[in-house]
Amino acid sequence: MAANPNKIMKFWQELKRRKVFRVLAMYAGAAYVIIELVNNVAAPLRLPEWTATMVILLLIIGFPIVAILSWIFDITPAGVKKTESIDLTLEQDLPSETERRKLRVSDVIISVLIILVGILVYPKIFGSNKSKIRKNSDGRISLVVMPFQNLSGDTLFNVWEEGIQNLLITSLSNSKELSVRQYETMYSIIGDKKLKNYSSITPSFSRDIAVKLDANTVIVGNIHKAGDIIRVTANLLDSKSEEIYKSYEVEGGSENDFFALADSISTLLKNYLEIKQLDQTMFFDLKNVVTKSTKAYKYYIQGFSRHGELDYTSAIDLYIKAIEIDTNFVSPMVKLAYVYGDLGKTDLSKKWAYKAYSKIDNVPLDMQLTIKEVKAAVDKRPLDQIEYMKQYLKINPYCMNKMYGIGWASFITEQWQNAIEALEKNVELFKKFNRKSWIWSYVLLGQAYHKTGKHKKERKIYELGLSYWPDAKFRVEYLLAICAISRRETTVANKHIEEFRRIAENYKWPETEILYWLASAYEKGDSLKQAEKLYRRALAINPDYNDLTNSFAYFLILNDINVDEGMDLIKPLLEKEPANGNYMHTYGLGLYKEGKLKEAKKVLEDAWELIPYYNHDHFLQLREIEKALANQV
Repeated sequence: MAANPNKIMKFWQELKRRKVFRVLAMYAGAAYVIIELVNNVAAPLRLPEWTATMVILLLIIGFPIVAILSWIFDITPAGVKKTESIDLTLEQDLPSETERRKLRVSDVIISVLIILVGILVYPKIFGSNKSKIRKNSDGRISLVVMPFQNLSGDTLFNVWEEGIQNLLITSLSNSKELSVRQYETMYSIIGDKKLKNYSSITPSFSRDIAVKLDANTVIVGNIHKAGDIIRVTANLLDSKSEEIYKSYEVEGGSENDFFALADSISTLLKNYLEIKQLDQTMFFDLKNVVTKSTKAYKYYIQGFSRHGELDYTSAIDLYIKAIEIDTNFVSPMVKLAYVYGDLGKTDLSKKWAYKAYSKIDNVPLDMQLTIKEVKAAVDKRPLDQIEYMKQYLKINPYCMNKMYGIGWASFITEQWQNAIEALEKNVELFKKFNRKSWIWSYVLLGQAYHKTGKHKKERKIYELGLSYWPDAKFRVEYLLAICAISRRETTVANKHIEEFRRIAENYKWPETEILYWLASAYEKGDSLKQAEKLYRRALAINPDYNDLTNSFAYFLILNDINVDEGMDLIKPLLEKEPANGNYMHTYGLGLYKEGKLKEAKKVLEDAWELIPYYNHDHFLQLREIEKALANQV
């Protein structure tokens, strides 16, 4: 049976008479102000993370209690009294149109609360601090994280200048709403010896770096120490105006707290930026992505610095120490694969690449792509390498190493134009920051220009590389000699050859080595007769120079100058070193030239497994033999 409408109306009027709605409105307004106050002061006062949750729960519990108390009691000038029950009719309770209402204390309180709530709510609806932060055209916030300056006075914390930077970059990269410039990119720009003293990094310098990296926002910070307390501060800046959006300060008791401190800063930043939609394919616990060990992480950061300085021995030692402490630490495994690859130690490079690949499901997408890339490198699949690096650059578009990697992989597969485009981007980006790229960026780019007949650009890029790397003058003179020889500019070629010889002699190179390089220059310049003469002169001086013997044998066989002589030269070497992939390659090519296709295929396939790097000529020769065998069927 439906309730009596008159009773419902009377109950409604009774709620109004007892001021229940008025009390609840004041309670709700006060609760909102309290919650906002707690959220704003929790971080500066370093309150526990559960403080805000506890306050909200208490306020929710208090809501029905206040409702009941407002029904039972009244606050009067004479004090708190129990509200009397009066059976009034609906007409009696309704005020007359002419009744003049007096201003009450509760009205003032409600008005104040409304104003406070309005002040707090307005920015959230019509614009907040987040609206000040400029976004990219794709809607993402672009970030640069600078090294944190160690102002603690303790040099043992120097490693954490880059350590916290790397941790924050890793953590903040877990969102599609943020575009974070990666650690390797930042190291390439500011990690050289000139800027190792990070106290010289000013807000203006940070702003300049961010603007050049097309990042709208910068994170800068400091490390302090007071007694046993470690304090880390972080400021979020606008890259153009240097306006500080937000400042944070977190504290810990020891180095072991740096992971937690970085996590806290990352969480505070994400909350401020209102980053809510974390991509689950990219989101991982920071300690699982990096390591659970502070000591292992320090070894990794130190190893990365040595690696960047091309101190491979120290880098290997530090990377291995990091892994010995934490056997699940993927980052040093990847770096070891690169280091050993650079040193030509194929087995060790493959070992660490595969070790990293076994843990690929435990790391974010960008690291997965890097692991796949290095595995493709040890598996001699440069086209896959290129694809993985391109995918990586879609996520992190300013990674100079990947640009170089694409250029290198395109170069060795003779995709000259693709190599030029990638290496030009690498060189130009370094130039933008007044930094030098690796010498091989200029060397490979110059050679790619040479292959496409752009000789003016070739000479110009060699000059640029030489301005950064004066110790590479012997190599530049060698390359310029090749350029002149190929163009039959004899006078110019002789000039560069004389300069090359002068530098080599100053370095105390033996005559055999000098002649070996010059023979190679004439070979690459398509002057085969002069190359043959120089090879023979070098061998006459030192017939026991095995690499020279192998190169001359390959030269004779490849160019069909004297296949029999080439085979006679390579066979004794192969008898001494039957597992030498380079010797096997020369011998397999000789078998192919002799028409022994099946034997050649077997030898070249075995050699392919032994050589440390992808060799395009080797690859093409195998394909040519397979095609010839298929045509015989």
